[in-house]
Amino acid sequence: MNTLPTALPLTPDACQDAASRSLTLEISADTMAVLVSPADAATPHIYAAIVLDAGHARHAAAVEEAVYSNPMLLCDFRSVKVLLRGGNTLPAPQGFGPWPTAATGEETLCEGLPALGIELTGSHDSELMKFLRRSFNNPTIGSHMAQLCSFCGRLSRRANRCRAYVQYLGPSVDVLLFDKGRLLLAATYAVTSPDDALYYVLAACATAGFSRSDDELMLVAPSARREELQPLLRKYVNYVMPLILPAELCREAPLELALAVRPNYNETT
Repeated sequence: MNTLPTALPLTPDACQDAASRSLTLEISADTMAVLVSPADAATPHIYAAIVLDAGHARHAAAVEEAVYSNPMLLCDFRSVKVLLRGGNTLPAPQGFGPWPTAATGEETLCEGLPALGIELTGSHDSELMKFLRRSFNNPTIGSHMAQLCSFCGRLSRRANRCRAYVQYLGPSVDVLLFDKGRLLLAATYAVTSPDDALYYVLAACATAGFSRSDDELMLVAPSARREELQPLLRKYVNYVMPLILPAELCREAPLELALAVRPNYNETT
């Protein structure tokens, strides 16, 4: 997937064929990542990471400012998908509910993943959800973890042992553990250093019954982050390998953002 990093602010001139493109946003506490995918494989994708203004007392206000400061995002795209990080997203067996009513000022988001027999539920800022629905044309809103669970679950079905998938982005680390396609654990941890990430990865592995001598850990991270964490992991886990992804998946964007624009992608390596 050819990716064209785009200078900020994002203006409509950068995407004059918006009607034939899809917009995907991933929103975290401090960043909004943007990926615009074309209708044909020969045209580059547009990727940008927008840092949210920490001076706002409300997260929704910071996101709103970022959107209006980058007017390309308000073009008439063919489709819009928004992935939300955070929200205390929890996996549970499908049909486990009913879930508790969301707290005041929050909205519960529940996503079913029938192939895994689970549903993911999280609470998100209701003001942010209203802004997204008001500002974009019929957006699909979900959690970043749903993309990761679905993709990694497919990969793990071909493994003959327990497998951990770790995505390390710096401010956070995503940890997912599967046993031949069966989800054992999925969680996101806020971290401030590679040592933090190491602690949470090992703790999650221990909780899920992962064998550090026999099972496999697949690491997804930008090259600089991978060089920080991989040597630490290899001190404690025998089999630590980078997850090799083909070129058609974006190298710069978080994995789940790239997967969102390729919903039918199926890793075969």
